[in-house]
Amino acid sequence: MAIFNTQDLPKSKYIVSIVAKIKQGTKIKVKDGKSYLFKKTKDIDDLEKVQTDYSKYKKILYPNNKHALIFNDGKKFFRFVDIDKAPFSGMGGQSRNTLGKALADAGELATVMSLRKDIKTAKDTGQSVFVNNPEAFAAWYDTFQYTRPAVKKIVGSLNNFDIIHDATDKSDFGTTITEFIKKAKISKQDSWNPADVYIINKSARVKVTNELRKIVETYDISDGLVNVFNNHLYKFYKKKILYPISLKQLVTEKPSIDYTNIPGTIKVSDYDIEISKFNCNLTTEGKEIGLFTFTNKDTKKQISLQVRGFPHSYGVAQTEITSDGTPSGGRLGKIPTKVVDSVMNQYKDERINSIRYFGTPKPFESFDENKIKETYKMYETVIKESKVNNEKKLSYTEFAGIIAGAKLDVEIAKNMCMKIQGLKIMHFFIKNKKDLSDIMNKMINGAKKISDSNGFFIKIY
Repeated sequence: MAIFNTQDLPKSKYIVSIVAKIKQGTKIKVKDGKSYLFKKTKDIDDLEKVQTDYSKYKKILYPNNKHALIFNDGKKFFRFVDIDKAPFSGMGGQSRNTLGKALADAGELATVMSLRKDIKTAKDTGQSVFVNNPEAFAAWYDTFQYTRPAVKKIVGSLNNFDIIHDATDKSDFGTTITEFIKKAKISKQDSWNPADVYIINKSARVKVTNELRKIVETYDISDGLVNVFNNHLYKFYKKKILYPISLKQLVTEKPSIDYTNIPGTIKVSDYDIEISKFNCNLTTEGKEIGLFTFTNKDTKKQISLQVRGFPHSYGVAQTEITSDGTPSGGRLGKIPTKVVDSVMNQYKDERINSIRYFGTPKPFESFDENKIKETYKMYETVIKESKVNNEKKLSYTEFAGIIAGAKLDVEIAKNMCMKIQGLKIMHFFIKNKKDLSDIMNKMINGAKKISDSNGFFIKIY
């Protein structure tokens, strides 16, 4: 059991979450292995008022450099360093797995809100998912504190700017962006520009909107619509009147800031890349088929890629590059599905069509003997590759038994649909090993949304 220690005390997210659990009437586990329902005492009320200010809550929890017995169930008393840390660690992943898209959407909305107002409690977010799930709020708390200072570092004072949230904006500016996407025949806005907010100077807003609309009305794709639109977007940024910004969940007070797709300076990845190690695990154990690692021979750095499931959707797996192997080695996030599909299609291959392949609403209902044989053949090809570590050798009979189990247990089905999708992509890499550099560079560029056709944006991560 991992117990909180004194070094954890300055991390206010833990205090926020503990207070939220007590206020919600949720039992808290302590070092004796038992869980207690702590009373909502005056100490807890006082702690809630200052829970985000270490200098103040330290006086309650750690007066005179000694941990105080302020937590009690009416019979037994406990200190901060008596509480089990495990339920409060890794909240981001745990909450996201549990709550899925609702949490991601609420997190984005509250992050945008944090640009205008202080968010100190779950109630401040205006999102019920945070009010009802203190662990989720604790996981996003740092993001709500760190985003505004990062944006102000880019923009300066926000007083003279409107903050336009791409996903909810219905103004003339938002309509103009939508009209551009439609005329440029782009599948969706995020495929062109992942900016979550457009921060625009209030006095220049009408002028900017009118200029962009005139471009849409005047130019066709053949006339260079996309390039002209992108160039103007960057021109407005240079004039300090428009900032397209992509917001991410933050874990540090000093996040990284990237300026991406600057017209005339776009440099796509063109590295010499080879397979370093693939972990193959087609059993029901673990939640991934394994992390794919590659070596960037030019930078001597490692590139990591994984296939993982969407927490809110059975039968769907996303591909994600966690580092691109460049000197900065920044986290890239998921590779857009259209990019993966496009790259694989160039080599006459494709991902598994998850829903049809795995069956819904009855998991693996259509996974017949032919599909079992097809999948096992991919597995046999993959584990013959010298760079593949096969964690546990499966016979055909054992694999068929796992599929039989997936038809009866939805949790096994969820795990296996992700693993088989991962196996398919691993098989694609190995089958096309001689073209690996070309494939991975296209994946990296797609994940970064770097190309002449992508719009300029500023990424905070």
